[in-house]
Amino acid sequence: MRVGLVGICLASFLAGGSLSGQQPSSADTIAYTTALVTLRDRPFVNAQAVARLPARSPVRLYTCSEGWCSVSSRGRAGYVLSEYLTRETPAPVAQTGRGYVNSQGQWVPSPTRTPDNQPPAGATAQCRDGTYSFSQSRRGTCSHHGGVARWL
Repeated sequence: MRVGLVGICLASFLAGGSLSGQQPSSADTIAYTTALVTLRDRPFVNAQAVARLPARSPVRLYTCSEGWCSVSSRGRAGYVLSEYLTRETPAPVAQTGRGYVNSQGQWVPSPTRTPDNQPPAGATAQCRDGTYSFSQSRRGTCSHHGGVARWL
């Protein structure tokens, strides 16, 4: 790590930029995950997973080097790929009607029925109780609606 580059990268990060390709010094600051990420015990893709952090999770940032950042969150410490961190505070999730925020930080409408029993736009599955789900992942889809009857 070159000393001059560290100062420039840190200044860029503190100005609101992404951490990808940057090497901040030991500045202790707050960053946010931009996607569902795996916190690892060492800075390697195949290192043991310590935790999964949903999108928009705040993390305490310590140092970054070679594409990995040393962070702590929710009482756990480890490493996250720098490309999935940002200093910008996440905007509130846009919500319309009933729904929930999934593990990736996206707002998803609650399962719904249609008068003609046809899938509404954006539906991904039909639940066993006849409702249509808009789930973005298979895990947990229709869990409170009797399970998945069919995938769309």
